[in-house]
Amino acid sequence: MAGIALPEETRVDFIALKVADLAKVSQWYQQVARLDLLRQNSDTIYLGTRLNQQVLVVLHRIKGLSPQKPVTGLEHFAILLPNPGALGAAYRIVKQDQPVTKAFQTGYQQGFLAKDPEGNGVAFTIDRAIEQYQEERQYNWEDETEEIIDPAEIGKRVTRDYDRLPSGTTIGYVQFRVADLASTSHYLEDGLGFREKPSPNNGEVFLAAGDYRHHIGINLRLEETLLLPTPDMYGLDYVSFILPDKMAMENILMNLDAAGLTDYDYHHENQFLMIAGPNRLTLWFRVA
Repeated sequence: MAGIALPEETRVDFIALKVADLAKVSQWYQQVARLDLLRQNSDTIYLGTRLNQQVLVVLHRIKGLSPQKPVTGLEHFAILLPNPGALGAAYRIVKQDQPVTKAFQTGYQQGFLAKDPEGNGVAFTIDRAIEQYQEERQYNWEDETEEIIDPAEIGKRVTRDYDRLPSGTTIGYVQFRVADLASTSHYLEDGLGFREKPSPNNGEVFLAAGDYRHHIGINLRLEETLLLPTPDMYGLDYVSFILPDKMAMENILMNLDAAGLTDYDYHHENQFLMIAGPNRLTLWFRVA
């Protein structure tokens, strides 16, 4: 039985990555993805949008290992841009760094895929109705069917180039590779309160928080041969989510108890929860 649902105000906070070459990866996110450097120390860099000081990506340097075989983890995360012109500008910038080989749209979303220097997938996306809210009913917010489109079409919509990500940019969703859909869905849906949405593919599950049209959530794609990562491997460190209030955190704790899930860390004073789940995909939750 599904637990108490996450409130629709829940949002992806930021993505944290473990990297080998901090300077090189940070340079890519600043020069290609056009994030601002917000703060840093010897081993960690925080990147995001300067106007509202919103952290979107955290890079942490470790002395780690590169997986020798495919492992569960991050397939890509989505940088959700505020309008089609910004998406077009992002495409023009990224294509100067690397070939853009995949662009896509669904019933409500459009975007393209890129990779940072250490192979972490980054999607640049928009809600297709973002500038036409009065006409949003024409978009099918339940339609996850992906259509491949010509990347050059995205570039045609640029209105002006930009030096930095525009204000209003957020993290839209994350897509994970998992070796076990059933157990992962159980802890995300029954334990944490995400809700499963229709998917056209048997090997995928989409889990959202609240209002589906903003597609704030998690995609799971099944690859049964994947191994589990170890903590010293490069790649995803964790994904941080923001909860709107203490009640939302209390509901998660009740869900976890009812689902019999005990492998998590909760700090009451700081209203902070960390849980990894069966595929070692670490999620953090904090109260706004």
